[in-house]
Amino acid sequence: MDDDTLTQTICEILGLVPGWHWRPEGPRYTEAEVGIFYGAIPAEPDRAIGVRVYGADDYPEEYLRQRRAQLRLRGPKNTPNGADKLASPAFAMLQGLSRTGGISGIRRLSMAPLGADQNGREERSDNYIITLDNLEASS
Repeated sequence: MDDDTLTQTICEILGLVPGWHWRPEGPRYTEAEVGIFYGAIPAEPDRAIGVRVYGADDYPEEYLRQRRAQLRLRGPKNTPNGADKLASPAFAMLQGLSRTGGISGIRRLSMAPLGADQNGREERSDNYIITLDNLEASS
């Protein structure tokens, strides 16, 4: 699995959370929805998640490939716990996920509050390590 496919797979998985939507080609998200984005988060909607894959550990002799993924979570305006409230369902969807879409396993590595953006929307970063399915690595 390449990094582009992995990023889109994570976006698709997160899009299964009720009220969260992954629309890679539109239409625009409403304020009632949590928009999921590949990479950077645009100015709208307020509640949004950006997904980016980074870092690689590959062990070809063991058919083991790992990637790291960062979720940048942004809550609604003037809501101190907004990003934290988004992190909980994301964690529930990803932590311990196994044998799904070329993914052998996922676990969270770290999280960090990022503070509010210029519009008063709290942000947070959650980082996960993903082990890719070793059957796919051998092909």
